Amino acid sequence: MDFNAGQKLNLPTNPSFSSVSITGQNLLEQSFSKTVTLDEALVVVDDLVFAKIGRRLSEAEITVLKGTWNDCDYEEIAENSPYSLNYLQRRLAPQLWDVLSATIGNGERVYKKNLRNFLELLNPSKYHTQPASSEKQATPADNFLQIIGGQPPDISSFYGRTNDLADLKELVTKQRCISLIGMPGVGKSALAAKLIGELSVESQPRFDYFVWKSVSHAPLVQDLVAELIELIRPIEPSLNLPECSQARITVLIKQLQSRRCLLVFDEFDALFQKNNFERRLEYKTFFRRLVEEQHQSCLLLTGRVFPNEFDSLIRAKRPIQYLKIKGLDTDAAMQLLAAQGLTNPQKCHELIKTYNGNPLELETVGERINYFFAGSTEIFFENQTTFVSSELEAMLDKMFSQVLSEIQRQIMIYLADEIASNSQAISFVKLLTNINQKQKASLSTSELVKALEKLERLSLLESIKHPITKEISFTLQPVIKKYILTDPQGLVHTLDALPILANAS
Repeated sequence: MDFNAGQKLNLPTNPSFSSVSITGQNLLEQSFSKTVTLDEALVVVDDLVFAKIGRRLSEAEITVLKGTWNDCDYEEIAENSPYSLNYLQRRLAPQLWDVLSATIGNGERVYKKNLRNFLELLNPSKYHTQPASSEKQATPADNFLQIIGGQPPDISSFYGRTNDLADLKELVTKQRCISLIGMPGVGKSALAAKLIGELSVESQPRFDYFVWKSVSHAPLVQDLVAELIELIRPIEPSLNLPECSQARITVLIKQLQSRRCLLVFDEFDALFQKNNFERRLEYKTFFRRLVEEQHQSCLLLTGRVFPNEFDSLIRAKRPIQYLKIKGLDTDAAMQLLAAQGLTNPQKCHELIKTYNGNPLELETVGERINYFFAGSTEIFFENQTTFVSSELEAMLDKMFSQVLSEIQRQIMIYLADEIASNSQAISFVKLLTNINQKQKASLSTSELVKALEKLERLSLLESIKHPITKEISFTLQPVIKKYILTDPQGLVHTLDALPILANAS
């Protein structure tokens, strides 16, 4: 069915309405007893949406509403419009139904099959309306509240991070790329989602669009770029998207020049973890162009590791910022534990110290205390143990089975043994002096330095600098120490007996 998606709406400012009797449930008010035309309904919906979330209906949304009114399926709507089926059905429509449910649903869910029922029961005379016309040009600001591309994590239980949020709000207007790096469960994705939530309600928006993309599946460069182009501004059917990856990146950058976008790539380090040199090189070029070329958008990257491919950009002082996200501060962590019913101050402080304020680890131990120890931290500490969440254990399994070199493995084992014996951070000098003797290895100074840098980059160990002597020491989080000492999958000590072959010092 051709519903003429391109037809301009010429809506009267003061429409007259025919009186038609309606039976069935009154969805908005008992006094609603008049049907409306599509154009009249669009006037009301446009004003209601604007009053609710501060923007007008976009051209694409009007296209979906007109098609739905005429009982067209998504394929028909896409065929008669400049938008792709994927964009209309999977990107735009779910958010549109959410908005309409909140504005005209009256407590009920609005979706494609029942939309016309809701529209026909609107009472335009009740509202002060202005014409909603598809003739107007949708501006980027019309859509600044939309989050497209994916679903950010739930942040209904978000604690602390006031300083982190303040820093990020300043950085997004100064830097072209910001990387949030940290351990699994520390809250990188939640922090990015919270930032978007606060930016989206500002009276003077800094961005026109927020794009959220999880890239943990490591898509091909050309596929990711094509999807971003489709999300930000779909290519007209008469224009073909270039086949060449670099040409596609050029199209994307032009879009980022004309629209202010905050692009979030969640788990972006997965793009560099596959043993595919060509793939890594393509993504290095992709990010280099996004950082170096002029545009008014910002990349926000979350990941566990900061890839080596970004080092040259930082050394060249490009507009890129690397932030290491740590656990919650004590007050925020106490709030998290209190929400789980754990309120003993002394015991909660011990839990926060043990799990380094990591929200996921604290939630995990809190759930187990509630389930197995009836919510009693006192009983738990009488039988104290250190739990390792499944997410952290999976990450450590991968580190010890696929990522760490034998040198790095030996350093981790040495630190775990030493810290378990004396509970003290290990100075670099002591590490340099004793590791070869204890591990029966021959390790040069340069090898040790490089290995420690890599382990710290992987968030597997932490460094502490003495405030007076400036001497550096290294320690492990208790959960990582527990994993190494218990070696649950037998992945830590498999090569323990083998000597480390040293290169020239």
